[in-house]
Parts: sequence; structure tokens; C-alpha cells
Amino acid sequence: MGKLSVFLFVLSFYTIVNAGSGSHSLWVLATYIIGETPFPEFTVVLMLDDVQVGYYDSNDKQSVYRGQHRKVKTEDEEVKDGAYVFEHMNHHIKERSFQLKHHFNLTRGVQVQQRISGCEMLDNGEPAMIMTMDNFNGIFADYAIYYNMTHFIYDAGKLLQGWNGIRQAQNKIIIENVLLPMCIKTLKSFLKREKNIVMRKVPPRLRLIKKEVSGGFQVSCLAFGFYPRHINLTLLRDCQPVAEQELTGGQVLPSGDGTYQLRKSLEVSTEELKKRHNYTCTASHLSLDNKLDVSWESGAEKVHLSTLSVLLVMLLIVILLGIFICVKRRRSNTASQLKLANVDANVSEEMNFSSDSET
Repeated sequence: MGKLSVFLFVLSFYTIVNAGSGSHSLWVLATYIIGETPFPEFTVVLMLDDVQVGYYDSNDKQSVYRGQHRKVKTEDEEVKDGAYVFEHMNHHIKERSFQLKHHFNLTRGVQVQQRISGCEMLDNGEPAMIMTMDNFNGIFADYAIYYNMTHFIYDAGKLLQGWNGIRQAQNKIIIENVLLPMCIKTLKSFLKREKNIVMRKVPPRLRLIKKEVSGGFQVSCLAFGFYPRHINLTLLRDCQPVAEQELTGGQVLPSGDGTYQLRKSLEVSTEELKKRHNYTCTASHLSLDNKLDVSWESGAEKVHLSTLSVLLVMLLIVILLGIFICVKRRRSNTASQLKLANVDANVSEEMNFSSDSET
């Protein structure tokens, strides 16, 4: 089941790749399983942008609304439509899964058919596109359909025989007149409910992190705590962008609190570190009017460290000198006190001797 979870994870972040400019999307992530597992045979996760708003499985056969603040079963028209669509999708994916199972002569084990299907809407409420894409066993890309209001693209994949021209034309009509309007209508409804969540804007916090590694330093740009997830993060060296192939990281990841984080790192050799370069992290985000920047200059760091070292040595010398003077004064005071005590003792003895003589 590892392939299943990995594929769903990847699909969940595909949902709003094109929604970074402020548009919104509604996606169905469906999984059909052949074989014995502890999971339902068919499951659906419904995503509004990157927020889960619905769930359906073949055991319950009821669409469950899962907004940010409540998880309840409802009986409104929207949920009934969802259950109808999911059941229809279940039959279609099940049929295709068994076709693929026989096509590959798979008689044992667990087989998994997965689908991502949904639509995207522009800020002005106009539909932008609708898409469906399948995957078999987390390895084989199955058929795909894409329609963006002007172009209809159908890819049958390499697993099964595709549709003929008449079938493609029929499906294009269904997509235009039934599926796309239904998806956009549902998207608007969910968007109205969840607008405080999916339409919020949380600015990123930016850090430039320097860490010593074998052979040099690792310079990392870290942007964290931002929403929505689309962000432009660039590492500059002397005001020039560092090539992406030189960087590691670069994937936007959830932070666990409803926000996101992104890290990009560059390995800097010891030789390169000796040169004076200015490294700058810059980030632009929907929540920002201007870019965020944070910089560090290599080479100059050593000068600063040397100056700091000199200051620390001087401070240490002053402290030691102070301790030496205090100890010397204490010893001097102690010697004076002992000398005075000896004088007092001698005087006392002489007085006692005089008293004895008179007697």
C-alpha cells in the first residue's frame, strides 16, 4: 500500500498547481482496490484547493461533508449529487480496473486504480478547465482528459484501446454541458462555505540559514508559515539567480498548522567560501505587497568573526587582570593585617612584662 499513499500524496499537491494566481479548484481523489486490505474497496477524498471538504467510501455509500470546523453527514442536494457522482465513478473505475487486471494477467496480490478529476475556476467566476487522469498500480499512467474551454485533449494511454472519434465527441459534449457546470456549481458552493479558510492570506517568514557541512557550508533559503501554498522563492548570488539544478529541495510542504513551508539549499565549497559573495533570499507571495529579502555576505563573515575574536580576547585579558589585581590587593591586605596583629601582640607582651617587673 506504500505506492497508493505516495501517489495520493503527490496528487493532493497537484490540486492547486494552477491556482497560485488566486483561482480556485475542486478535485476528487479516488482510489479503487482489488484484493484484501483493511481499507474500503472504493474511497474518495474531495479537495477544495488544498483543504479537504468531503469524503465518500463504498462501505458507507454516503457523502460526508468535512469542512474546517465540522465533520457531519448532511442530506442537502449538494451531498446527494456528490454521492450519485461518486457511485457512478466507482462503477467506471471498477470496470476499468478489472479490464487492466486481465490485460496484465494479474491473478494475485493487490491492484490499485486511482483517479484525479476536477475543475478550476477563475477569480471572476468563469470556468478555467476540467481534467481527469488515471493511474494503475502507482506505475502505469492510464488515460487522461483535459478541457480548457477551447481545447479538448484526450490521451488513451498505452494500456487499453482508446475511444474512437465519435466517442470522443460524445464525451466532449457531456463534459461541456453536464460535468463542467456541475463541478463549477459545487466549487462555488464549497467556496462560499470555506472562504474564511481557503481565501485567507498569511505572509511568509523568511530565513537565510548557514550550516557548516563537510567541505564547506550549506546556504539555505527557508520560507515558512505562509498560505496559500503558491510562492516564488529565489536564491541570488551577487544579485544573480542561482540555477535550479544547483539547488536541493524546492518542494512546498505542509507545516501541520494549515500553512506551508519551502526550503532551497546550495552547497558552497571551502574555496568558494573564501571569496566575497552576497547571498540573498527573496520571496514573493499573494499576501505581500513587496518582496521579502534577507542577505548574507561570505568572506566578510570571517572579518566579523576575527574582530569578535579580538574583542573576546581583550575582554578575557581585562577580566584576568582584574582578578590578578583583586587577588594581589587581598594578599596585601592580609599581610598588613597580620603585621598589625604581630605589633599588637608585641606591645601587649611588653606591657605584661612591665607589670611583672613592678611587682
